[in-house]
Formats: sequence, C-alpha cells, structure tokens
Amino acid sequence: MNLSVLASYGRSFLATTLTAVFAIGKLPTEFTSADWATVSNAIWIAVIPVVIRYLNPNDATFGIKK
Repeated sequence: MNLSVLASYGRSFLATTLTAVFAIGKLPTEFTSADWATVSNAIWIAVIPVVIRYLNPNDATFGIKK
C-alpha cells in the first residue's frame, strides 16, 4: 500500500476526530456513550476523502490509473 494513502487518511482522521470532539463541547473524560458514538462515526467518515482521491484517475499522487 502506498504510504501517501496512509498519510492522507491520517490527516483526515485527525481533522474529523478533533472536529467531532470539539463540536461536542465537553472534555473527553465527560463523554457519554452517545458522544463516543459520534466520535467513532468521525473515524469512519475520515476515509471518504481518501477514497475520493483514490477513485480519481486525474490524481497524480494515488489515483486509479487510466
């Protein structure tokens, strides 16, 4: 697997997870199970930009080759 794919997922993962945590507006130690479910949704949603780039044949970094 291309390391740029993992790096891209890592950036998306960090951005979406932090956004979800800050949007909840509490410290993680005060999260309920519903709050953790929201954060876990952000984890799988982080893969969407990576998949979009992977499926793009015009993406020179790691897009599908024509």
